[in-house]
Amino acid sequence: MRIQIIILILIANFAFGQEKVTIDKDIVKYEIKDEFNRFDNIANELKSYKSLDIESNDKSNIKILNRYSTGFTGHTISIIIDKKLNVVKANYEYWTDVAEIGTEYKVDSIDLKLNQNPFEKINGLRGQYTMQVKKVSLDGELLEKIIFKGKFKTFKGIDKSSSDYLWALKQNKVFYGITNENGVYLRPDKMPSLKSDHKILTEKIKKIQGYKPEKIRAFVIINEKGKIEKEPFRFFGEFRKLNNETQKQVKELLIEFTEWYPACVNEKEVKSQIPIVIGIK
Repeated sequence: MRIQIIILILIANFAFGQEKVTIDKDIVKYEIKDEFNRFDNIANELKSYKSLDIESNDKSNIKILNRYSTGFTGHTISIIIDKKLNVVKANYEYWTDVAEIGTEYKVDSIDLKLNQNPFEKINGLRGQYTMQVKKVSLDGELLEKIIFKGKFKTFKGIDKSSSDYLWALKQNKVFYGITNENGVYLRPDKMPSLKSDHKILTEKIKKIQGYKPEKIRAFVIINEKGKIEKEPFRFFGEFRKLNNETQKQVKELLIEFTEWYPACVNEKEVKSQIPIVIGIK
């Protein structure tokens, strides 16, 4: 009977891929760009879901859930650890908007590191992991070997003015296509609109010597104060063909003699980029 029990335990451990969690207080910082996919609970301020959830239904297990979605593809990774810091279960799912029937993903192994014991403290928890995954057909045929690297951090309770929080918030905005790397909003709730009278502007442009098209066309950045920023600034269309001196003069006039109602996100003024077209005839 003793031999049978030992065999059953070994089979169970193998089946669940049970491995020990490493506690490393000096684990690599979350707020750097590296090969690890990032998951945190700041995303819920930008999207309707959180990319990190930490669930503790009882005192014996903790479930770490990492999710990512572009709308066309996505990952769902779940890791369950017990009070002895064993990985009880690990799942990996990858999906696309085109259903893939007849395949499944199996986690072969996971190397999970945490900066602290989550059963003692959740706030400030961060971790990283490397998963060895097999994609197999329903009859067990190996289709693909996958190595997935992820890292996560909970920002619950953190000072929202801290550099760590602001870094992650900025990266999430870029990742989800909300802003570019310079903090310019790409799809604000409310687009900017011209506030000032353009007649003064057009009269001054008319006084510039040389040929000028009937319309000014340019891509500009409107800042939070409703002013056009000097850079980046790009003319397009016929106006782009004019000499540099004429372009410089018109650019200076646009910056000086136009005021805008800035773009808004959640009723807050933000920086945005728009194409502008102003007639001068």
